Amino acid sequence: MSDTIFAIIPAGGVGSRALAAGRQIPKQYCKIGGVTMLQRAVDALRKDNRVASVHIGVTVEDNWIDTLELDDHVHVHRTAGATRAHTVAATLRAVLDYYGRDGWALVHDAARPGLQSESLTALIDACLSQQQGGLLALPVPDTVKRATVNEQQQVCVAQTIPREGLWLAQTPQFFPAGALLQALNDGIETGLDITDEASAMEAAGIRPLLVRGTAENMKVTWPADFAMMEKWQL
Repeated sequence: MSDTIFAIIPAGGVGSRALAAGRQIPKQYCKIGGVTMLQRAVDALRKDNRVASVHIGVTVEDNWIDTLELDDHVHVHRTAGATRAHTVAATLRAVLDYYGRDGWALVHDAARPGLQSESLTALIDACLSQQQGGLLALPVPDTVKRATVNEQQQVCVAQTIPREGLWLAQTPQFFPAGALLQALNDGIETGLDITDEASAMEAAGIRPLLVRGTAENMKVTWPADFAMMEKWQL
């Protein structure tokens, strides 16, 4: 297998939870410090020169993508599907068909504009040295509660879950491209709940490496997250 690295950013979602009231623009095109989150995600991936190219999967109706300043190593594919897994699989298939060879797929969320170059380097180094896929993640720092709803329809605690050994998954997630595509296709075909690329690989019997990320690599999900990310970008 080649050590060529292809980065993939699935960017087909709307991100309605993060949109301010009445704001009709997909989340990935909202700006942090005057720069769209998608552009920041692309720029972060381009900071490691081992990343040969970046491939963005968008919908056929997406006109916002044309407003970004993308260099010759960044390619746009109209491959967004019904779910993240469909988008990543279709984009990855297009990349492998175009290059005609296997390599490594580095999948990153457009809604994580705070990826640090040190974290990206650490992930790539760890996975290539072990020839094993992995992902950035953070150990869970807080006490974890499982919720339930009582007879009065109030949310309350069902149980406390020990946090030892629990990690919060981030992106990028980094796997051999051919193996990832096969795992995604198998998961989609069997109806697996694929919440991230690692979950598809886990279903295929792989135990991905956990490489510690940073808090700045948070996923922008709610409107208040924009203000927090603005502070980190200053």
